[in-house]
Amino acid sequence: MTGSVQNSVVNNYTKPQGLHIGVISPPEKFQKVVLYSDADATQQFKQLNRDVCTMQKKVSFEETKKTPKSVLIVLGAGILTAGGFLIKKLLKK
Repeated sequence: MTGSVQNSVVNNYTKPQGLHIGVISPPEKFQKVVLYSDADATQQFKQLNRDVCTMQKKVSFEETKKTPKSVLIVLGAGILTAGGFLIKKLLKK
């Protein structure tokens, strides 16, 4: 009743031939080395810093983001209501 069953996965399994464990392959090309003198690097940094500062002056949070009028109206109404209750309480005493 019991016949022999061949499992093709187990029988044909061997180590994969394409893997090279522990082998480090060198890069195909290297980046070109650029040397900067201290004066050049300082000049480029100062120019970049000037550019950043001028952009920050142009785009400021206070100038670009304004509070919507509806928020100011709601806050004003809340302050007036609280002030009315405070005055009422002070007059009763």
